[in-house]
Amino acid sequence: MTCILNLKYHESTVIHMFGISIYLSSDNDFEKTIQQASDKGFSLIFSSLHIPEENPANYRHLLTRLGAAANTHNMQLILDISAKSLAHIGLTIDTADQLTALGVTGLRVDYGLTTVEIAKLAKKIKVYLNASTIDSAFLETLIQAGVDISQVEAFHNYYPKPHTGLDIPFFKQTNAFLHQHGLKIAAFVPGDGEKRQPLFEGLPTLEKHRYSHPFSAALELETLGVDNIYIGDPALQSQTTEQFAAFAKDNTLLLDCQLAPNLDPRIQKHLLKPDNNRMDPARDLIRLEKSRPALAKIDISPTLSNTRPIGSILIDNNLFGRYQGEITIALCDLPIESKINNIGRITPDSIAILPFIKPGQTFQLRPNNESK
Repeated sequence: MTCILNLKYHESTVIHMFGISIYLSSDNDFEKTIQQASDKGFSLIFSSLHIPEENPANYRHLLTRLGAAANTHNMQLILDISAKSLAHIGLTIDTADQLTALGVTGLRVDYGLTTVEIAKLAKKIKVYLNASTIDSAFLETLIQAGVDISQVEAFHNYYPKPHTGLDIPFFKQTNAFLHQHGLKIAAFVPGDGEKRQPLFEGLPTLEKHRYSHPFSAALELETLGVDNIYIGDPALQSQTTEQFAAFAKDNTLLLDCQLAPNLDPRIQKHLLKPDNNRMDPARDLIRLEKSRPALAKIDISPTLSNTRPIGSILIDNNLFGRYQGEITIALCDLPIESKINNIGRITPDSIAILPFIKPGQTFQLRPNNESK
């Protein structure tokens, strides 16, 4: 019997810093997108000055709009730049800090800039470095140049081309090194709405996440030491956005489910309320802490629906004595049990969230009648 492994969370930070990506296209409704994201708890924006598919002639006008909207909603705006791309808006590395007047709060820099140029820039505006290319010698050079490391963060790439994303062992090793040197870390997960041109294959940092659900991918990045997580693609589905919003607000995980027809309304009402995994977590089950006290007085008769595949929503029936009324979620395929009724199932996308339900974690089921 193989069960889902509960993953150890990165201890030094609780990630409630989520970001969106907005690209400088003339048909992009920046203002509406940013307002909606802000309302849902997103506080970061990533954009870029060097996307080959966009027209650089429009950059300054579009960036002015983007910066104004970010400022209105008190969202940080991190802009990916190079010396060449700055020239498109009439700036150089020496004058790049002027972007702050447009609402830009940080600059992500990569190839083409010398250590001296990066050090000079970091004294004027927060700088985000390519996380994969930072080493001890480079950091020492920055410090010797008088850079305040608190003004520097690490930012992983996204990878549009399939099979080019990072592997987990390298990612973990890199992140451990960066945290040892006091750097915060950002990375990307793909969206599940509109995909980014030209390949439309998602924009993840980890190759594992290319076709993953964005929210479960984000939760995994947290376990791997990431502090700030951005959606690489331009859009999320509304249901997914609500999952990010609930987690950003009060650390609640939303799980989609299909419930059995003709389920006792009293049981269904409790099922759709927030509950907690017990503080003493079971290996094989998520145990809903509030279920047994709330449902103990209901006589729950055995049914023939007593299979227990992974993701099953289960309730102990009256054959289980004092455990009657306890609701659980199967973390692995379990044998048939006559003392337990199967009353629903978690959708496949939400099964991917189950490993991240910690002891005491608040979560809430929501009905989803569409099979995924």
